[in-house]
Amino acid sequence: MQIYWHGYSTIRIEAKYAEESSVIMTDPFENEAAMRFPRVTEPNILLLSHQDRKKFNLEGVNGQPFIISDPGEYEVKGMFVNGIQDPQQDQGKDRPLVYRIQAEDISVAFLGQLNRKLTDMELEELGNVDILILPVGGGEVLDAKLSASLISVVEPRIVIPVHYHVPGIKNKLGTVDNFCDAVGVCKRQDMNKLKISKKDLPAGEIIIMVLERS
Repeated sequence: MQIYWHGYSTIRIEAKYAEESSVIMTDPFENEAAMRFPRVTEPNILLLSHQDRKKFNLEGVNGQPFIISDPGEYEVKGMFVNGIQDPQQDQGKDRPLVYRIQAEDISVAFLGQLNRKLTDMELEELGNVDILILPVGGGEVLDAKLSASLISVVEPRIVIPVHYHVPGIKNKLGTVDNFCDAVGVCKRQDMNKLKISKKDLPAGEIIIMVLERS
């Protein structure tokens, strides 16, 4: 499995099932002068972590991906996706989803637009998580303190922070350093992408993987 960060909450996950490759992309963002949405990849699956589709740059996505923006269980090209939404939380259009993705025997939780603590129902549906991808910069989503508190609840093996400040963006967001300060003891690795297999997952301590924007 390979995981790339493109900016804000846009993640690309590439995985294989048998001899077939699949690509998931999340939450496409509107272009800015300092950050452009990449159009080099045609994803098979597009995950939207909010039910208000107007929040996302759907026209910027190449190809004809299978779009998931509702709770439920899905299987597309060997990737298993569970869209999770607690019916007791959030009202109207303000209805974020969290996702559990299963591929190559690795479980990934994606919390792209979450702005509150996870409920007991959501935690139960997420189950055991190997890789946790969560926003950390605040604004309309989780800030550093709240996202750091979720790590001890979810207990992943790898954490990938997203939706944080990079130079020139229009939104005022906290930095990834703010997040690491909130975590406290932060075993951090910076890399341009995460290439990982089940056998390579760390044991014992949680690693914060900070991905360069690609």
